Amino acid sequence: MDVRIRGIAPEEGRAFIAAVEASFSAQLDEAELAVELDVFEPDRALAAVDQEDRIVGGVAACSLVVSVPGGELPMAGITDVGVLPTHRRQGILTALIRRQMDDLRDRGEPLAGLWASEGSIYGRYGYAPAVPAAALSIARARSAFRADTPRTGRMRLVDKEQALQAMTGPYDALRRVQPGMMARPPAWWTAAFADPESHRDGGGELLFVVHEDDGGDADGYAAYRVAHRWDHGGTHSVLRVVELASADDAVHAQLWRYCLDVDLVETVESILSPVDEALPHLLADPRALTARLRDSLWLRPLDVAAALAGRRYAAEGSIVLDVADEFCPWNTGTYVLDAGPDGSACARGGGPPDLSLSVAELGAAFLGGTPLSSLARAGRVVEHTPGTLSLADAMFGWWRAPWCPNHF
Repeated sequence: MDVRIRGIAPEEGRAFIAAVEASFSAQLDEAELAVELDVFEPDRALAAVDQEDRIVGGVAACSLVVSVPGGELPMAGITDVGVLPTHRRQGILTALIRRQMDDLRDRGEPLAGLWASEGSIYGRYGYAPAVPAAALSIARARSAFRADTPRTGRMRLVDKEQALQAMTGPYDALRRVQPGMMARPPAWWTAAFADPESHRDGGGELLFVVHEDDGGDADGYAAYRVAHRWDHGGTHSVLRVVELASADDAVHAQLWRYCLDVDLVETVESILSPVDEALPHLLADPRALTARLRDSLWLRPLDVAAALAGRRYAAEGSIVLDVADEFCPWNTGTYVLDAGPDGSACARGGGPPDLSLSVAELGAAFLGGTPLSSLARAGRVVEHTPGTLSLADAMFGWWRAPWCPNHF
């Protein structure tokens, strides 16, 4: 490998992002680049450079906070990962991630997460899909609800500036109970709804509807766009829900009813919904809705003890875990996880293990999105003490499925 790994200077941000985009055979226009630079942390970027000090690959991280069952934890959001086509298959990506993992350990972050461009890459580094998501589609003509939805408060169409002010309250209320969601500082709100033309896929600009309670406070919202398609027979337009959020179940239903009642639309789609979305159970004809499962957030513990102690558990119990981590060997070892009514604790040690697994299986189960028993049926978790898998499923499960609407 005729390259070296180094950090970058703040003034190299543009060149770094351009090199990573080139690894995807893409480039950003000035507006997209400005949004990217607003959330870019140059001190968390690593570049692979050739003998002429040209950037041929890179990996970066952003400082995030993720909601976990019963609380929240710091998380390194891994982003801007790529190697130029001229330098692939030379071990550069592995070298970049090796160096990055050491840096993340030094920072003391217990978790790392990412959105995978390819599903076959990141398992080798200990990541696993932790948050399943559903892409939904429903014919508007068949979207009647099985019961009337009580109308409370009011709906208001607002512009983006008004929306960015109104959405923070409902979003934060949901984030407090919904594992997998990220805290959004102002720059991340701007980035989330930047709405470049390249992201519209034939649709129009983003539209925003906000639900306000009787006191005038926002308690839910939906961001959506319409792709207009007409022929001589009428409309075949599609309304795409980009993000719909409320911690109030009645408001959540009203927001869906609003989207399903927009005129001159044939189909309503949701790009990224939680897998326990209530919409199928609201419909008079559940078959009117189709769902396609996909992965969203991938997760891996960087500090097993800190990560497991940093969330709450749905059932009390004690489990001894034998954890393997080839890429971050400091995690390898035996841990005792204790979950009680007053909180949880995890420390190295303990007697013979009840379960054996790798750090990837812990990442998959960490937010409650994947039962450890399912991974055991796939041969990825070994139960040594009968009954432990049942206990582990009860402990790691949560009353809401995780959801991650935050791309990074």
